[in-house]
Amino acid sequence: MVHKVLMFVTDLGYWGIMFGLMIEIIPSEIVLAYAGYLVQRGDINFTEAVIFGVIGGTIAQIFVYWIGRYGGRPFLKRYGKYLLIKEKHIDIAENWFNRYGTGVIFTARFIPVVRHAISIPAGITRMSLGRFTLYTGLAIIPWSILFIYLGKTLGKNYNDINQKAAPYVLPIILGAIALTVLYFAYIFLRRKSSKQEIQGYIGEKNTALQLKNIGSEYRVLHSKNIRSRGAVQEIDHLVIGPNGLFHIETKNWHGTIRFTEQGVERSLPEHHVDNPTEQLTRHEFILKELLRANKIEAEVVGILNFSDPQSEIIGSSPLFVTVRVDQLLQTITKYKTEKLLSSDQIRAIVKLLESHSQ
Repeated sequence: MVHKVLMFVTDLGYWGIMFGLMIEIIPSEIVLAYAGYLVQRGDINFTEAVIFGVIGGTIAQIFVYWIGRYGGRPFLKRYGKYLLIKEKHIDIAENWFNRYGTGVIFTARFIPVVRHAISIPAGITRMSLGRFTLYTGLAIIPWSILFIYLGKTLGKNYNDINQKAAPYVLPIILGAIALTVLYFAYIFLRRKSSKQEIQGYIGEKNTALQLKNIGSEYRVLHSKNIRSRGAVQEIDHLVIGPNGLFHIETKNWHGTIRFTEQGVERSLPEHHVDNPTEQLTRHEFILKELLRANKIEAEVVGILNFSDPQSEIIGSSPLFVTVRVDQLLQTITKYKTEKLLSSDQIRAIVKLLESHSQ
């Protein structure tokens, strides 16, 4: 059946290669290897085969991105098996994405299990579609070149692509893992240096001063590196009270800040800007996993706090509460939850967070 589908698709030439990679009925390695066989026969051109292969592979991942963005994890848990994506694959990809950030979209494409599922958390966190497409396309280029070339050398024996590719794929995987570790080190050092910037310091100080007046029923933790399931996330401020666990990401941005479907736009861009929605999503993942692992039920609420009183905010984050610093206390204390926490539960959560912080 696979052979008949492959024959039907590839009879369409370049468009068939693109279509075959888009629908993912047949493993991409087989489609690309067969494209290499067609190159060897002289039916198609090598360069154009690579171009259409990259376009098809990228579109396939954009489909998965959209499923993550508009269907979310519940949809994938229910229907992911039809996309050959199991729940454990989603767990691994989500953990990678939350640990390393958006740059892992490139390196993870070369690593089995993770490479298909990594598009899901990118969609769930509403990563910029343009950046997602760029990273994905760049990663698929060498993959397409390799398998089309190997398919060309195999000729009619393109079905043996897995054995032929093994000596090449293992170094690629190891290199991708090493590149991921280097990227993680770069992110860590960049975040560490950015903490020393005066604007960031002022923003943190403004938020901390506001939280001093929140009331005795709340507990406040500042600048904690919370770890869970091997991942660590630096969280600016944590507030634990009767109505839940609030994690706050502070930005001291000035000028006009506009939220759109594509992400955040700023009238005065700086040299170092992270997508705060992506950051808050990673923080929420860590906190929910920690509470779940310790069988603690509490609502987790993300707040994106802009500490510059002169900033103009248009719209709001699609996933999190968006406030200026002068609205922060009221937002937290007036937040309504279905289940209130007792003072003992609040103490237990504080103790848990402190025991898992660095």
